[in-house]
Amino acid sequence: MMKESKKNMKKQFKSKLVKAPSVEHWGVRGKPYRILIVSDLHVGSSTAICSERPVISDLGTTYNPNALQKQFLRAWKDMIKDLKGPIDLLVINGECIDGANVKQVGQQSWSTNLEDQMNDAKKLIEMIPYKEVMLLRGSNYHDQIDGTNFEEIMASKLRNVVKYRAYGGQGSTDYFAFVEIHGKIFNFTHHIGYSKAESNRTGALAKEMKGMHFQHDTLGRADVFIRSHAHYFVHVEFANTHGCITPAWKFPDAHLFRGGLSGTVPDIGAVGFDVYKDGTIEFVKYISDVPMKANVVHLGKRKKPKKKRSKKSKRRGKKS
Repeated sequence: MMKESKKNMKKQFKSKLVKAPSVEHWGVRGKPYRILIVSDLHVGSSTAICSERPVISDLGTTYNPNALQKQFLRAWKDMIKDLKGPIDLLVINGECIDGANVKQVGQQSWSTNLEDQMNDAKKLIEMIPYKEVMLLRGSNYHDQIDGTNFEEIMASKLRNVVKYRAYGGQGSTDYFAFVEIHGKIFNFTHHIGYSKAESNRTGALAKEMKGMHFQHDTLGRADVFIRSHAHYFVHVEFANTHGCITPAWKFPDAHLFRGGLSGTVPDIGAVGFDVYKDGTIEFVKYISDVPMKANVVHLGKRKKPKKKRSKKSKRRGKKS
């Protein structure tokens, strides 16, 4: 009797097990809504991405990109190939231009003319096959002069811009945004705490997600939290929530090197999310392996040492 009851229990238990669908079966959920997030292009900097031939209007000429910038552009084109189709919403999460670069007095900038920078950023953005685009404001240091915000001007240059103002009013951009797609809410803002130590990088993001959760009644609820600014990639995922710090498209400049080189190497690329009608979210990353090793100058010519003949060979050379 005991054996029979155990067999029945096993049968009942087995009948309740449901296998999770494999990836190839997920297509039954229909076509997803596709989001791509890029940030921190910093167009205008000589250590950041630019098009093949940026125009320098003040000089009536074009800029010849350096080797690093050519690598960035190749990575940008590879990312677009990897998309394998159109994007429903492209989000520029702050700092598509580098700005006037006041702290370095324009050094390491191929142009401090913000119109040149915006026009070149437009070239890059329009290479992406997007249906709609949303822009978030970044640091005032990069995006603003006096009372003029250049993310706002950038929005006027692009097609099919999704306008967003957190509390209404005029304009197309703001410092944060909430976007709902198939019942899932995305929260975008540019800034997040930064750390040179890799072991500390998830902490700022997890803390932000936790804080937003406890203040959802006033700030608003979110299922996906997108931050940028740090120039490195971090992805934190809990049971029902995603958090992400997006990679960048700029190598550090002299201003960032003030505290040393360690911990300054950026991650290059973008992140994406596919949102299905049933609320399922799939995370996609587009991280490029861009070689960034600097040139090494070899000094002091070393004389080639003369080959010493062994005693044996010397003896063989003597005449008998």
